[in-house]
Amino acid sequence: MKTELYRAIKEIDIKNLAEDDKEELLGIFMVTKNDLIRNQIAFMLSDLHYEKAVPFIFKKIDEIPHNNGSLVFSLQGFKVKEYFIQLIKIICEHEYEPRLMAYGIVEDLVPEISAAVKSEALTILEAHRIALEETAIDKGEDSTLHFVEQTQQLLS
Repeated sequence: MKTELYRAIKEIDIKNLAEDDKEELLGIFMVTKNDLIRNQIAFMLSDLHYEKAVPFIFKKIDEIPHNNGSLVFSLQGFKVKEYFIQLIKIICEHEYEPRLMAYGIVEDLVPEISAAVKSEALTILEAHRIALEETAIDKGEDSTLHFVEQTQQLLS
C-alpha cells in the first residue's frame, strides 16, 4: 500500500491542484510515517511555492532526527528569510546532509539578513562551537564543528 500510495502521489500534476488540494496534501504530509511520501509532498509544495507549508516542514524537520535532508532541501523553493535562526540551528544540531542544505540556504540569505538577526545567529553559533570543541570527537572537515565555524565566518 505504501508504495502504491507513493506512486499515486508522485503522478499528481501539481499544475492542476486547487487550494483545497494543497491543504489536503499538507495534511497528508503531517501525518504520514512514510518518508518517500513525506519527501515527495514536500517537493511538490516547494515546486508550488506553497508558503503555508514552510512552518510545517520546519516542524517535521525538528520531529525527525534522521534522514531529513530532503525536507531541508525542499526549503530552497520557499521564502525562508524569517526562519533564518531555525536554519542556523539545523546547521548546529543536525546530521551532515541537512547541515549542508541549510548552509546553502543561509549562504544565499546572508545579504538580506539584518545585523540584529546575524548577531543572534552568531551568539547561537558561538555557544555551539564552544560545546562542540569540548565534546565533539569529529573536528575535521564536514564535521558539525567545521560547519559551525564556516557559518560564523560567513556571518562575520
